[in-house]
Amino acid sequence: MGPLTGAAVFDTDLRLVQCDGGWVELMPDRAEALSRLAAAALAGELVHERVRGMARDGGAALRDLVLAPMRSGGEVVGVTAVVTAAAEDAEADPAVRAHDRLQARIEAFAAIADAMTLAHPLEQTLCHVARSVRSATGAEAAAVVVWEDEDLRVLSAYGDDGLPDRYREGVEEAYALGVRSPIRDVTTASGVTAIRGFRSRAEQDPGYAPLHPLWAGLTFEDTVVVPLGTRGRCVGCLLLYVDAGREVDADEQAFLQAIADQTAVAVENARLYGEAEWHATLVERQRLARELHDSVSQALFSMTLHARTAERRLAAHGVPESDPLAVSLATLSDLARGALAEMRALIFELRPGSLEADGLVAALTRQAQAVTAREGLPIEVRGPTSRLPLEARAEEHLYRLVLEALNNTVKHAGASSASVDVTVDEAAQHLTVVVHDDGRGFDPAAVAGGHLGQATMRDRAAAVGGDLTVRSAVGNGCTVTVVVPVAVGARP
Repeated sequence: MGPLTGAAVFDTDLRLVQCDGGWVELMPDRAEALSRLAAAALAGELVHERVRGMARDGGAALRDLVLAPMRSGGEVVGVTAVVTAAAEDAEADPAVRAHDRLQARIEAFAAIADAMTLAHPLEQTLCHVARSVRSATGAEAAAVVVWEDEDLRVLSAYGDDGLPDRYREGVEEAYALGVRSPIRDVTTASGVTAIRGFRSRAEQDPGYAPLHPLWAGLTFEDTVVVPLGTRGRCVGCLLLYVDAGREVDADEQAFLQAIADQTAVAVENARLYGEAEWHATLVERQRLARELHDSVSQALFSMTLHARTAERRLAAHGVPESDPLAVSLATLSDLARGALAEMRALIFELRPGSLEADGLVAALTRQAQAVTAREGLPIEVRGPTSRLPLEARAEEHLYRLVLEALNNTVKHAGASSASVDVTVDEAAQHLTVVVHDDGRGFDPAAVAGGHLGQATMRDRAAAVGGDLTVRSAVGNGCTVTVVVPVAVGARP
């Protein structure tokens, strides 16, 4: 007996006009399949697809579905659908399996292409990649790990439903412990690499301790690693967690490499977009600084001159300083001078010209002098007189981080002095900035997250690949330390 066949007719709104018993038997979930395919048929195309759906008994069913347009007077007036049940051993049919793999891969590429736009955050795109690759390959879990340059410092790690929520943090903690992962080694090679027995070895390695509890409930033994290469450098890798001995044939390798290439482009685009956004912000700050200097700053300066001239005229006419008019004029003069000083400080923060011209230490020295003159707080800045090996973006983040720390000192510390020390360790390729004050200090454990601008400072440190620590105790002042790599993005 041949395979069961059913037929049905639908109008242009996909309302069922007529069907036979075979259609009812084979297509209890016909709406789902038709919603995907009918648009092409209504546009005049012949559609043929092998679909997987639900059988009447609740199990899975594999069917060949053909949709053809019905025409009258040259116009499409409906759709004829014919469905044929696949043989019972269709799952074992190599053609069926190849068709299923192809469909899964097409869906994966489509999902990733849809996510790979500037409108979507990089995190969302990487999650789509992991989820789609897992679905298309049948891996137990998949993840994307992205790092920065030679340090292999993890920027992000994203899994899908096959991995715990804390997977990213676990990977970051393992790398922070300095684990010598074989994954790092194979990413220097090109192509797809299977690491056999990865889990067994990793579970004996204390460096992987943060990941051990996250692997509970997973059965994988091997990992498949695909480097994310762009512009001649590796920016991360695509990871598949698979059963022991799982083979990756040439066809699947080509698929994984294509996905990895797309993902690497997405990572690079996100980086370039971030740089472009930063430069656009810098240009806007410079424009605003020019406008404030040419308008408000000049108006405030004129106010101080007019106020001073009026004070002299009153004095020349013998009006005593205690006269209400003279007192009001003196107050106005003080306010105008104070506003002018604040405006100049704001303009300097918007466009620190000395930062671009002379570098970080010189810019911090000038700003410290301005704070000292305005607040009466002595601040000493110590550091190299030569230009530091930092890119412009890193200099600006560090500059504003130090200003935030000094602002906290002025507002909250009640300090009698403060200092800023900048040192470069060429051997370790690190630059360290330390901001210290002798103020009243505080208990870090009692400070709410984000208080005293710590969240902003940590964000700035992280933006340039640095680590920030804040040490303080009641009565013992406060020390803010940020350490950043100078080999990454250094000035030529």
